[in-house]
Amino acid sequence: MSIKLSQIIEIIENLAPVDIAEEWDNVGLLVGRREATVSKVLLALDALDAVIDEAIEIGADAIITHHPIIFRPISQITNETPLGCRLLKLIEGGICLYSAHTNLDATEGGLNDTLFDILGLSNKEFICESKPSVFAGRAGTLSMPISLSDFAIIVKNVLSLDVATYCGNGDDIVHKVGIISGGSANREFFRGALAAGCDTFITSDIKLDVAQAALDMKLNLIDATHYGSEVIFAEELAKYLRERVSGVEFVASKINGQVFKVAIGGKN
Repeated sequence: MSIKLSQIIEIIENLAPVDIAEEWDNVGLLVGRREATVSKVLLALDALDAVIDEAIEIGADAIITHHPIIFRPISQITNETPLGCRLLKLIEGGICLYSAHTNLDATEGGLNDTLFDILGLSNKEFICESKPSVFAGRAGTLSMPISLSDFAIIVKNVLSLDVATYCGNGDDIVHKVGIISGGSANREFFRGALAAGCDTFITSDIKLDVAQAALDMKLNLIDATHYGSEVIFAEELAKYLRERVSGVEFVASKINGQVFKVAIGGKN
């Protein structure tokens, strides 16, 4: 059994309307036809070469990713660039590609709400308004105050990270936490978290000067890595779609796309 891709798109966009995506983002159907029939869909954080190969191997008709494969206008699609090769492989393989990015981050029931839940936070607040009535982040309280270093370890374990990186005094006590998945380490979001009373903020892609600015603001940071804070996308959206679509198999990718590796041990 199969259905039109447009029916799946409608369900996703009812959850995460495209008009709440950030202006710089590029969400929606990026490769293929809305009227294409699909019976198997692969979900992944990124349309990596290995993910596209995985889709071909399992016979998927479409891929749904969090990160768009195309962010900026392109002038040609050839086999002379990595992006061109990926797009050609999708087109020649008859594989459609759809992306739900910042719209799925911000929407109620989306990625940041999932992070909020799996971290065991309570008293949810919507923070960091990115456009009218659209909130990029969430804030919540811990069931029991804990030191920053111990909370960083909890984040590490919950998100299956290799290491726990944090900025601040490890003995500081964490009471209230702000969350924005992905690379959202900027001063504007820090101010939004502080305005909500957060003492700690979880995000990723933290630059040195930005970390220093956060510490000057008296805001602790935990870097969950971009991949680590968003890889839950695949299984969570697959689960959501399985509950609402019959006759289509939704498969979460098995490809590990974490680009940052950790070396442990060795001599000084």
